[in-house]
Amino acid sequence: MADEREVSHSNDGDAQQTTDLVTGLSRRGILASGGALTLGSLLGVDAAGATSGKEKEDGRESAPETMTGFEEAVAETTERGRHVVEEGPYEPTWASLGDVDPTPEWFRDGKFGIFCHWGPYSVPAYGHEWYPRQMYNDGHWIHDHHVDTYERPDAYPYQKFVPEFTAENFDADEWADLFERAGACFAGPAAEHHDGWSLWDSKVTPWNAGDRGPKRDLVGELSSAIRDKGLRFLTTFHHSYNLRGEEGYFSTAYENYPSVMEEYPDRVMYGNLPEELRHETWFAKLVEAVGQYDPDLVWFDWGLHWMPEAYRKRFLAFHYNRAAAEDRDVVVTNKDDSLPLDASVEDFEMGRPKTAQEQAWTAELPVAETGGWGYVEGRTFYSAEFILHTLIDIVSKNGQLLLSIGPRPDGTIEEAERERLLSVGEWLETNGDAIYGTRPWEAFGEGPTRLEEGGDFVSDIVYTADDVRYTCDPDTNSVYAIVMGWPGAGTLTLAGTAVENASGASSTQSEDEDSSGKPKEGEVTLLGYGRVSHSVDDDGHLTIDVPGLSTGERPSNIAVTFELSGFDLSPTDAAHR
Repeated sequence: MADEREVSHSNDGDAQQTTDLVTGLSRRGILASGGALTLGSLLGVDAAGATSGKEKEDGRESAPETMTGFEEAVAETTERGRHVVEEGPYEPTWASLGDVDPTPEWFRDGKFGIFCHWGPYSVPAYGHEWYPRQMYNDGHWIHDHHVDTYERPDAYPYQKFVPEFTAENFDADEWADLFERAGACFAGPAAEHHDGWSLWDSKVTPWNAGDRGPKRDLVGELSSAIRDKGLRFLTTFHHSYNLRGEEGYFSTAYENYPSVMEEYPDRVMYGNLPEELRHETWFAKLVEAVGQYDPDLVWFDWGLHWMPEAYRKRFLAFHYNRAAAEDRDVVVTNKDDSLPLDASVEDFEMGRPKTAQEQAWTAELPVAETGGWGYVEGRTFYSAEFILHTLIDIVSKNGQLLLSIGPRPDGTIEEAERERLLSVGEWLETNGDAIYGTRPWEAFGEGPTRLEEGGDFVSDIVYTADDVRYTCDPDTNSVYAIVMGWPGAGTLTLAGTAVENASGASSTQSEDEDSSGKPKEGEVTLLGYGRVSHSVDDDGHLTIDVPGLSTGERPSNIAVTFELSGFDLSPTDAAHR
C-alpha cells in the first residue's frame, strides 16, 4: 500500500515514509451482477505481447528474453494502447475525460469489495509487504533479519524469492466463493505491487506469474472465477512508485546494493530504466492487464502524481474508451489529487472523511491489524466488530469499503482471515438492506463517537451502542438506523431524528395512503427479528421499544438495524451531518 505499516504501527525512520499507518445478500447478488463483455480482439489489446519472447510449453508466448526485446514489447503494447485512445470517444484531455460518469450505479450500490496483497513479498513472511524495499536498507531491522536468515542482499536479492512463490494450493473458485459468502460485490487482486512483480501472464515484463514462480495466469483465473459468481472484478496497481527509479521504491537498493539490478531482466524488476522507458512501461503494463481482463474497477496506489500528466490522461482515455466500446461503466480511483474527481473517485487509505461526501468515494482496510497488508507469520487481526463498524460508518458517509487479505505464498488463506470475512457476510445477510443500494440520509449519524479530523489512519476508532449511523433507501425512502451494538431492552431514543407528524404517520399523500385514503402509520422493523413498537416523545424524537432478547436471540451483538418506514423524518441538532 501507500505506506510501510510496521507491526507496532509506528514510524521506522524511513526517510521516504514519515507517517504511521496505522468500510440482504439476495439484493447484493442483483447489484453485483453484470460482468464485462470482452471486445479486446476488436480493439487489438487482448494480446499485448511482442514477438521477441519464446513460446512456452503450452503454446503461449513468454516475455522477452533480452533488453532489446523488452523495449520492443513495451513499444508495441503502448502503440496498441494509443490506437484505442485515438479511436475515442474520449480524448486524453481533462475536458473530455470530465464527461465520464466516475461513480456508476453498480459501484454506488455495491458498497463492499475485497482485494488481496499477494506476491513474492509473501515468501519471507516477515515484517510486512515492504520487505523488498527494507531488505536493502542497511541498519533496518528487516535488513538485519534478511542477513541473518538468508545472506547479504547482494548475494540473496529479492528476485531469489520468486521461485518460492508457487501458488501451488491456489484455487480461484474457492477464493471467489469465499468473497461471495463474505458479502462482497466486487473483488480482485493487487495485480502489481511496488516490487515490480506482475500477477498476470505478461508478454511485456519478464517478472510475471505466467513465466516464473507459479507459471499460472493468476489474475486471469481470478477474473473468471469472480465473474462466474456474478461479482464485479477489480485490479489494483501500485507500480508508479517502482517506476520512479532511484527515487522510488527500490531507492535503498540503488544506494546500497546496485549490483542486484544491473543486468537484464533484473533491471526491469527494480525500475532501473531510462526515464522515458519507465513511463512507457507504466502505460504498457496497464494496457496489457486492463486490455486482457477488463476490470470494472482500477484502483491506483499513491505515487500516481509522479507519472507525467500526459500518461495519466492517456490511460484514462484508454480505459474509458474500451469501456465505452463494450457498453460498460467502469471506475478509477486516485489518491493525493493525482486525478480530477470528475474523472475518478477519491480514495482514503485506512481512513475516511469526517462527514458525508457529495461524491461517492472509497477506503481500504486490511483484515490484519499488525504485519502490514500481505502475509507474514504471527499476524494479529482486527475483530469482525471493528471491520463491520468501519464498513457501516463508511457507507453512512457515501463511501465504499475495500477490505484486503494477505494469502500465503501457496495460495491458501489463513483461517483467522476466513473467519472475519464470513462474519462480515453473516451480518450482511441479515442487515444487507441497510447497506447495499442505499444512499446517505440527511445526517450520517448520531452519538458520541465521530472523527474530529478525518482523513487517513483512523484505525483506533471504537464505537459503542450509543452510536447510530443512518442510511436511506432511495426507492422507498425508508431510513435505516444502524446501532453499533446491542442497545439493550427498553426505550431507544433516536435523538438525531425529528418526526414531522407527531403521530408517527407519514405526512405525504398518494403512495403513502392506505385503502381508506388516510396516511399510513409509520413502522419500525428490527432486521432479523420483526416489527417493534415505537412512539414519539415530547421533543418529537422517534423512540423505539427494544425487545428483551437474550444474546442468542438477538440478530447481532455487533450492530443491529432498525428500518424506519412511512415516517416524515428530519435530522435534529443532535445529528451528525
